[in-house]
Amino acid sequence: MVGAFIAFAALLDSTAASLLPSQLPPCPQIASPASSPHAYYACSLAGLEQGFSSLGAALARTASIAGFASSLQISLGVVSAQPLFALEEASRSLSSLSSSSYALSSLAFLERSLDEFIRASALAVFLPAGLVLRCFFATRRLGAAAMAVAISAYAVFPLFFLYSFPQSQSLAACHSALSEAEGFNSDFASVPLMELDETSSVRGKLDEMSQGDFGSRLQPMFPLASNAGSLALLDLALFPLLSLAISIVAALEIYRLLCAPIFLPYFDKI
Repeated sequence: MVGAFIAFAALLDSTAASLLPSQLPPCPQIASPASSPHAYYACSLAGLEQGFSSLGAALARTASIAGFASSLQISLGVVSAQPLFALEEASRSLSSLSSSSYALSSLAFLERSLDEFIRASALAVFLPAGLVLRCFFATRRLGAAAMAVAISAYAVFPLFFLYSFPQSQSLAACHSALSEAEGFNSDFASVPLMELDETSSVRGKLDEMSQGDFGSRLQPMFPLASNAGSLALLDLALFPLLSLAISIVAALEIYRLLCAPIFLPYFDKI
């Protein structure tokens, strides 16, 4: 029984590795993504997790700068004015985009944790337990179900990702939005550091921001961040649903094969 388990696990591992695409994009998070189908999948999730976490932090900083700029007032004798008051809505929208980026980062972390659990337990827990239970008539179906889940989760789920989403576009879109937000923050981070008790300083800064590219630099972040979030949903929501459906179908077929009685040609002669 132990020998059968070792042979079957080794066969499953080598078969899954042999089905990997011949060319995979480089993965900086994991040294050898070609070692297993789960490795490249985990690498892609790790990249999305780190990228959207950084994007969320950058957008939160941008929202703070825009919100501060919208609150600046200048005195015009008996009245006061807020020339950049319209940026208050932009600040709220950026805060919402920042929260969405953090949510996508958390979702990527959750899926990577589940993937690590599957990779660690499929061949080490579910497959041997299913093989043992399959040997007894009373637990044959339960053992077949455990083996089917292990095979489908270890091989079908990540291989579907590799062949359906070999190159994620969401990570590149995330980096574009992050670069734009970090450039804006670097150029305008000095806004909150001006002398607020000097009217001339506030007036000069508002004049500089009104005539400069403050507003024009702020607007491109909205489509870039929204595009990155939409593409990430394809990788983090659509793919798991499609892969889960394919994996369930595969697990059912494997279950029907394994739960059936195994008859050798010479059984009827014994």
